[in-house]
Amino acid sequence: MIELNKETKLVDDYVVFDLETTGLKAYEAEIIEIGALKYRNNKLIDTFSVLVKPKRRIPNVITQITGINEEMVKDKESIEVVLPKFIEFIEDLPIVAHNAPFDLSFIEENIKRLNLEMLKNKNIDTLELARVYIPKAYNYKLETLKKFFKLEYGSHRSVDDCATTNYVYQYCKNKAKVVN
Repeated sequence: MIELNKETKLVDDYVVFDLETTGLKAYEAEIIEIGALKYRNNKLIDTFSVLVKPKRRIPNVITQITGINEEMVKDKESIEVVLPKFIEFIEDLPIVAHNAPFDLSFIEENIKRLNLEMLKNKNIDTLELARVYIPKAYNYKLETLKKFFKLEYGSHRSVDDCATTNYVYQYCKNKAKVVN
C-alpha cells in the first residue's frame, strides 16, 4: 500500500495534491477532480488542475460541498485518461496531502483498476504533522486549519485545498526546524 511509503524527513522538492470525490470509499466512489502544486526548493513551479468525468452521476451532497456539478464534468476526460497525466506530473517527487491515506486510497484503487504501475513516491501527511506542530488547533480538519491561520483560499476544490495544505506543510516544516 502507498501509505507505507511515508517520507520521514520534511523536503523542499515535492508535490502537494488533493482530490475531490463522489464519496468516501475508494472502492465505490469516483474521483471528480485532481489538483496538484509542484514545488522545487519550496517555490511553486507548476500546477495541475483537472476535472474528471465520472461514470455515475455526482450526488447532490457532493455538488453542495464542492460546487462541482454534472454540467462542469460532462465534456471532461475520464480517470483512465487523467490519472496517467497526474502520475507523469508528480514524477518521482514526494507527495504531500492532508489526510494522505484517504486521497492515496483513491489513487491506489484506480491504479489497480487501470493496471498501472503502483506509485513508489514517498508521501507526507500534513494531518499527522499538524497534530504535532499545531497543538492549539480546535481540530485538524483542513477547513479548521484554514480558519486557524486566517487563510483566504477557497475550500473543497482541489487547488485551493492544495494551497492550504502547502501552507500547513510549510508552517510545520518551519516549526520542526526550530524544535530540532
